[in-house]
Amino acid sequence: MYTSYEKSKIPTFLLSAFLLFLLIFQDKMHDASLSLIKESIKSIFLKKEKGNIPESDDKNRVPLHKTDNNIILVIGESMRSRENLKERYDIFENYGYKTIKSGATNTDVSVPLLINGGVSPQKINLEDNLFLLAKKNGYKTSFISAQNDKSLKYIEPYLHKKHIDTFKILGSRDDKELVFHLKDLLLEDKNFIVLQMQGEHSPYIYYENSDRSDSVELRYHKSMQYSDAVLNQLISYVSSYSKKPFIFIFLSDHGELIGHDGKTGHNRFEKEIYSVPLVIHSNLETYLEKLESHGDVYELMYHYLGYSEEFKLKERKKIRVYGTMITEEDGYVDIKMKDPESYPKGTRVQDDETF
Repeated sequence: MYTSYEKSKIPTFLLSAFLLFLLIFQDKMHDASLSLIKESIKSIFLKKEKGNIPESDDKNRVPLHKTDNNIILVIGESMRSRENLKERYDIFENYGYKTIKSGATNTDVSVPLLINGGVSPQKINLEDNLFLLAKKNGYKTSFISAQNDKSLKYIEPYLHKKHIDTFKILGSRDDKELVFHLKDLLLEDKNFIVLQMQGEHSPYIYYENSDRSDSVELRYHKSMQYSDAVLNQLISYVSSYSKKPFIFIFLSDHGELIGHDGKTGHNRFEKEIYSVPLVIHSNLETYLEKLESHGDVYELMYHYLGYSEEFKLKERKKIRVYGTMITEEDGYVDIKMKDPESYPKGTRVQDDETF
């Protein structure tokens, strides 16, 4: 009641420039928490020149044996893990499911780490790129994204496009189109296929008959229902038409906060963000009980591409989750792994966190 107002002294052209900036980069800024606005702005302008990424000479990785299978990796967007959802969805109930840890708290870092088996953003090496490894062992390779060019801007340099036979950025933001494009690929051949969903990307409206007036939680639920239907169609098609042994893997790039305690989006070191769903359906051994992270899933694909004689993970005491920046400037969190056998039977073991 006692507040007085004064006319702003900021020149009109500066205000106009700021509004223009918001319009241009609204997709990038939407999910950023206030505490990470500075890092988000840095990320927007961060140069991703090829010289900053170790180039591959394509000679250092040699397959140990020929493999003959179809590997389909589907990368979800901002999907919460099962224990962080109120509703039940078929995809989690009808197939092999586990909650694992993502490589990072946003897409621009987690996907490059996943595709290249990176131990850290600054140590990503394209010699470990899955598309390269697949091509060297005789696979047909495909990358199809329902997202748009803007969303792929910082991921694309890490995909190693010259080793991808079918590369499509659909831009439709409609995940059911992934089903149509998957059907264009011949599963009689051996394939390494990566599909990237629009999924639960904010503002959670990428499904039929969406209504922005719905609450955040309701929009998220309807988005999950749509993703659930699409994933069931993808799995059904692969199961029915793959002429070779297959492994279908779905995981999310990161999780999402949808309003609890007033928090939305991602880009935070919180369990709801770095805990992500993993679904595997296969007529091959899945090793699901051993998988705890994005990095473990990379090792599983590395194995089925023919680069290890047996699937075996190194012993470790922690899983490292990175932040929003490929430069690592916003740090990481270490998730300590506990030995379940050291607890009484029936104890629910929680992760410890160290920053």
